[in-house]
Amino acid sequence: MNSIVEYIEKYKDKTFNEYPFNEIDALVFSQLSYVDYSAIVCKFDSEVEITLKDAAYQYFNLYSEDELNKKISIVYKAGHLLKQCADTERYKNIKLLKYANNIDDKIDKQFSASTFYINDNLAVIAFKGTDTSITGIKESAMLSYMFPVPAQIHALYYLQESGMIADRNLIICGHSKGGNLATFAGVSCSNSLKKKIIGIYEFDAPGFPIEMISRYDYVQMRGKIYSYIPQSSIIGCMLYHDSSRKIVKSTNENIKQHQVSSWVIEDNHFEFTEETDEKSKFVDKYLKQLTFEVGQENIEDVFEAIFDFIEESGIKSYEDIKVFDVIKLKKAISSLKNITQQEKDVIDSTIKQAIKEMSRLIYEEGRQSLSKRFNLIDEQQ
Repeated sequence: MNSIVEYIEKYKDKTFNEYPFNEIDALVFSQLSYVDYSAIVCKFDSEVEITLKDAAYQYFNLYSEDELNKKISIVYKAGHLLKQCADTERYKNIKLLKYANNIDDKIDKQFSASTFYINDNLAVIAFKGTDTSITGIKESAMLSYMFPVPAQIHALYYLQESGMIADRNLIICGHSKGGNLATFAGVSCSNSLKKKIIGIYEFDAPGFPIEMISRYDYVQMRGKIYSYIPQSSIIGCMLYHDSSRKIVKSTNENIKQHQVSSWVIEDNHFEFTEETDEKSKFVDKYLKQLTFEVGQENIEDVFEAIFDFIEESGIKSYEDIKVFDVIKLKKAISSLKNITQQEKDVIDSTIKQAIKEMSRLIYEEGRQSLSKRFNLIDEQQ
């Protein structure tokens, strides 16, 4: 049982000509997209390239360990993943170029992407995703009521320009929202560019509205889309997917399975399981039920009310949600002016059902945890 770090160590002396690109390599580049290269790589409109070895050297000269420790977990881990890759024959000479980082709070756009030239035959375009903060979850939830979102449009422009310049085959990848951007761009780009794409890899990524996955161009590219979610997927259960998703085992629990450093790897592939767990099914069920019953035209108001309430309550991460005041949340929903009383009653009913089922899951989880502790004590005696 290995992790992404151990995979890199195991195959560090194998070049891509000796050991071909695989799904774990796609995961590696999806994580390297979280590194902020803005101070060491020229902007998107530049033709300057830099090796991962040189990029890592400059990055760790710019930031002290104390400064890196202040970054969110996924960015901190991505920086050290870059450092590890820079010390391998497999990754160190890969060229990094076309770094883009565009944030516009006025239109809720957070977009970042990087291009990697693996060798003369292959390029990887990786889109940055979101973390498990409430801000990150809100950004993913926005996909439920805005389509396309500004970041998706930017991703399409980025792929179209960067992809056409690359005179080689393309793999597109991304984790979380980045996977959604990768799929949207790969499905929506020109036909000439589609011919160069040999794979689109999305890791625990939110899906799309039904009308998107019904489009001809989505169906056309479906065979090239590789989708992976962990057992307790939350982000990956948002909206709809029409590609065949594989469920990956994780050593973490709950939303922390979104961290791909916990995904179990065997050789050059993930270790899979048959189905998602009860919590993941719970989220999938109630998100879709809420969207259906409230209606697409009203879901934005509902989500905005929920997230405004969450922010006012001081909730900053998914783990904090268990302390929120349900009565206050229901009052926040009741204050909405753009939906009817019948729709408010439907939301209230859905929340009650969700709380009842979540309480059962929490109770069952606690019971199982207690049982494991007693079993451990028995084994030690």
